[in-house]
Amino acid sequence: MRKIILALGAVILTIAVQAQKQDYRSAIIAFYNLENLYDTVNNPLVSDEEFLPNGPRNYTGAIYRDKLKNLATVISQIGIEVNPDGPALLGVAEVENDTVLKDLVAQPLISKRGYKIVHYDSKDIRGVDVGLLYNPRYFSVISSDKLYVQLPGGSKDSYFTRDILWVKGKLNGETVHVYVNHWPSRSGGEERSRPAREAAAAVCRKHLDSIQQLEQSSIARNCRAM
Repeated sequence: MRKIILALGAVILTIAVQAQKQDYRSAIIAFYNLENLYDTVNNPLVSDEEFLPNGPRNYTGAIYRDKLKNLATVISQIGIEVNPDGPALLGVAEVENDTVLKDLVAQPLISKRGYKIVHYDSKDIRGVDVGLLYNPRYFSVISSDKLYVQLPGGSKDSYFTRDILWVKGKLNGETVHVYVNHWPSRSGGEERSRPAREAAAAVCRKHLDSIQQLEQSSIARNCRAM
């Protein structure tokens, strides 16, 4: 039994996975920071005031629609020199909610790909999350979860940050585990921010180790039953 682990942070990958018929198919795997993709509706639970029509950025509906169009233009071009369908998996960061992702995948330039969405709201103070867009022609979801990152006291500020997204699925018939990461930034300096980034890395590592142990145990039980 093979496992493929994909940790998406800042990459564009072309991978070949072996399908059940023993032939190989390529798949484009990418990560895209959408840089403050907010809607224009105030959410009193997060600090989104900067991205409202009456906020300091004058973030109007027209600006939001232009941003969606521009992002879709970029996504429509990723990896098409290898596969005209573009990314089979696209990890995204800095999205306010699933509404903005639904609006994004509905853009005419990419709507025909039929992207599906995996997203969870996090406790990030700014209300930005990570998510996964996937093309159901290549990938199907088995399970998913959000991995909470507790920032240690004294690392920048001990505030809530975005979760890590874990998705298990089948990519061209092969089981894969996808981790979408957007760790705390280095703002405030490398030394001050390092504990926060190390905390996020430890959460990802611990979960990955637990997955490997669980699947190794499952293989061993199956072998004993044969």
